[in-house]
Amino acid sequence: MNINAIFQESEEQTAFRDTCRKFAKREIEPRIAEAESTGIYPRELRLKAGEMGLLGICASTEYGGSGAPLMFQCIAVEEFSSVCAGLGTGLNSLGLRVLDDMGTPEQKEKYLLPANKGLIGSAFAMTEPGAGSDVLAMGTTAVREGNGWRIKGNKLYATGAPCSEFMMVAAYTDKKKRRDGVSLFLVDTNTEGVEIQKMDKLGHRAMETGDVFLDCKLPADALIGEPGKGMSYIMRLLEGGRISHAARSLGVARGALDLAIDYAKQRETFGKTINKNQLISAKLAQMMTDLQTARLHVYSSAQRYDAGLPALLEACMAKLVASEAAVSISDQAMRIFAGAGYINDSPVQRFFRDARLYPISEGTNEIQLRTIARLGDII
Repeated sequence: MNINAIFQESEEQTAFRDTCRKFAKREIEPRIAEAESTGIYPRELRLKAGEMGLLGICASTEYGGSGAPLMFQCIAVEEFSSVCAGLGTGLNSLGLRVLDDMGTPEQKEKYLLPANKGLIGSAFAMTEPGAGSDVLAMGTTAVREGNGWRIKGNKLYATGAPCSEFMMVAAYTDKKKRRDGVSLFLVDTNTEGVEIQKMDKLGHRAMETGDVFLDCKLPADALIGEPGKGMSYIMRLLEGGRISHAARSLGVARGALDLAIDYAKQRETFGKTINKNQLISAKLAQMMTDLQTARLHVYSSAQRYDAGLPALLEACMAKLVASEAAVSISDQAMRIFAGAGYINDSPVQRFFRDARLYPISEGTNEIQLRTIARLGDII
């Protein structure tokens, strides 16, 4: 597909997209089969991305980042995800922005700099078995113990936790204060009292996800920023995080559509390729239209974010539209492939499985609709 025909990019953005696309073809694509079959994330991929300056795209240059706008992060996420969303997820370090913004120089030197170079991996542990979208229902606590902290709790669906060297963990330091009692902590995954169990998933099999159990001692300097400010730090991430998440959905949708178009141009039935069939061509045209709609949402919200304007409403819309487009387009692609798509050797089934995550993660789409209604002054 001609991307610039859908969304006009600057020369710099187009050149960066080309770099990301070549990287995805050269470094991501050859690793898909093994990572999908074993469920083990190839850590050397992070090193390759770090060497190319493709990690920490939005992070400060002082600590190994590129200091680029969110637009460039979205380009990278889209390109990586259009090849393999699971492997691409391990190269998206947007969650480290909390550490970049609020961390001490010592914390940044120890964690942020090597993470941006691909030397270590990071995870964000917030979701719990009884507290998904309702973050304030979490049970994890961190209390003062000696000259440090004792943190106890159970986190679920922690993306990257089994293959990372540290996590950023949300915990109550004062549960009575609710929103004003949440804090964020840096936790090394090899700390005594930290247990991480890898979860078996329908999609994103190339990315390791963990069920995290915590009952451990942390040093005093494990606290990120100020105690009780954790929820405000998390809220700062929502705008950029949801836009980046939408870019991942966009990449998966594009990958599925590209496969469907290529297949339809080659597959022959009744003496002609199936793209000449009116039903199939109409289906592909609708898929392309849905993809364009998602793309405009993603990149217009990124532009607004980069301009320093409030973008939470637009971010929620982008996440909603792009994730639903990924599900719909990958589903239609499977129908175009028919039986050939149901075989695991076909890559289209991987896009189909991966897409099912996106209406659920980064705040369910039901939560997005509620937020859109609130910010849009509907309720």
